[in-house]
Amino acid sequence: MNTTHNKMIDFDFRGFKGTTQAILELFQHLAKEEGWTPEEIQNVITEATKHDDEDHLIATIIEYCKY
Repeated sequence: MNTTHNKMIDFDFRGFKGTTQAILELFQHLAKEEGWTPEEIQNVITEATKHDDEDHLIATIIEYCKY
């Protein structure tokens, strides 16, 4: 995940209500709009989903949000 170490998407995740699938889809959409490569996006998604744990998924996505 070194390629995404300093990259952030412009999204305030606080108060967001949605399924984990919606969170992943929103992350993918915003990252793509902000010029992330498919590999960078996939690296974050792989990390977020590797434990099959909703808390880990949310924490990982938040790491890549500016707010």
